Amino acid sequence: MSAAAARFLALADRGGRWGWRYWVGLPAIVVLWLQGGGEAYEAALVLPLGVVTEFVALNASILVLLVATVLVVTLLHRRSWRTLVTPHPAIDWRRMAAAAAVWGGLLLLFALIEAALHPGRYVWTFEPALWLPFAAAVLLLTPLQCLAEELAFRGYLLQALGRLLAAPAFVIPASALLFTLPHLLNPEVGAYGFWLMAANYFAMGLFLAWITLRDGRLELAIGAHAANNVLLALTVNYEASVFDTPSMFTADTLDPAYSLLTLVISAAVFALWAFRNRVPDRAPRHG
Repeated sequence: MSAAAARFLALADRGGRWGWRYWVGLPAIVVLWLQGGGEAYEAALVLPLGVVTEFVALNASILVLLVATVLVVTLLHRRSWRTLVTPHPAIDWRRMAAAAAVWGGLLLLFALIEAALHPGRYVWTFEPALWLPFAAAVLLLTPLQCLAEELAFRGYLLQALGRLLAAPAFVIPASALLFTLPHLLNPEVGAYGFWLMAANYFAMGLFLAWITLRDGRLELAIGAHAANNVLLALTVNYEASVFDTPSMFTADTLDPAYSLLTLVISAAVFALWAFRNRVPDRAPRHG
């Protein structure tokens, strides 16, 4: 395990080495998210928000995950929520923005390649009267939605696995598997095939967990995740998406095999960019 990964996972002990708190905290987050998220969704549906009501309601349910995670960390573990992001005194917002720009550029590049390979797959569906209010909602809520998932899965859960699992090699795949499970409820799974879609979610979970531990902090994962979801919502979406937004272009189908292939390539290119000048470090051995 690298020294950066060890430092990040060691944040689990801030406030005291109380491993039992994770056995309480993890179920508490799940229960608060499922119960409170359902109530938040129902409450948001009655808001007079016009065409963005359903989108806001879906995000409201996910934002409960953010609140639940922060509450458990601050109240149960008695440490700052910032320790889910970085061992340093401040969050590196510029690194987060750079990650978003690089991942967003890769996403758009492979969308252009797909459009060239499959003429007619992407249809121009831009309607300013619908797109503008959705753009405002997406730019406000989607980064928070991604922050919620990153703090919960690559922050709290990853640190919990590092604290609870004896073998560090299991931390990343276990985190990816647990990230995949709730996403299997998305409509894309039924529309485009269980195994390929599960592989897409699992690969994304592996990538985000790996760059988090490789970097020893969460900014890269937050930036890449946010760029991914914002661009899918506003520029190139596809039918049967979990977030039904009036994007500029809509693909008549999602090609999960192409998506998986380009995800792997993008992850490799992103890693080369992110760690191009860094010499791998190792955690010191004791004994």
